[in-house]
Amino acid sequence: MNLEFLFFIIAVIFLSIPFIFYNKRRATKLQNKNPKIKNHIYISQVELPLKIEKLDFATNSNIVRKIFHTFEVLDIKSLNTKQLEKKEWHSWQISMLLNLYKNDKDFFIPNKEKVFHKNILNLDNKSLNSFIQTILLKYKANVDIKVSKNILSDDVIWTNKEISILFYILTTYKQ
Repeated sequence: MNLEFLFFIIAVIFLSIPFIFYNKRRATKLQNKNPKIKNHIYISQVELPLKIEKLDFATNSNIVRKIFHTFEVLDIKSLNTKQLEKKEWHSWQISMLLNLYKNDKDFFIPNKEKVFHKNILNLDNKSLNSFIQTILLKYKANVDIKVSKNILSDDVIWTNKEISILFYILTTYKQ
């Protein structure tokens, strides 16, 4: 009986070896694949309302400065995480910021630490790029660039966090 049991164990081991090697080889192949960002979009691919795209830099910059003044007055730095997710900004404002970004213009903000929420200041480059991708994809999917300024101004779909990230990108990085 012990001999039969020994043959049974040897047979199980012998039959298991190909399965074990197959799984190891498959796991190695899966690890070697680089994760790719699906739906990666560049700012140059984002279409903005024609009236905004035609703006000269000085006019666009002055409008963004007014938007930033509102941003400062709202004291977004002091908001809690839940309030950062509150939708308070409209698509016309976001379009103005994206136009600066698209034209590779920066926006000087002194004392960033006094303006931006700590969650924004602590973002690493990978997270920041991920958020920008999310914003660009959201813009492309949800904003109808052919409608009027009034309609886009009623389109309040942007959070305090999203506008913070856009201002942070404009003041810290360029393309």
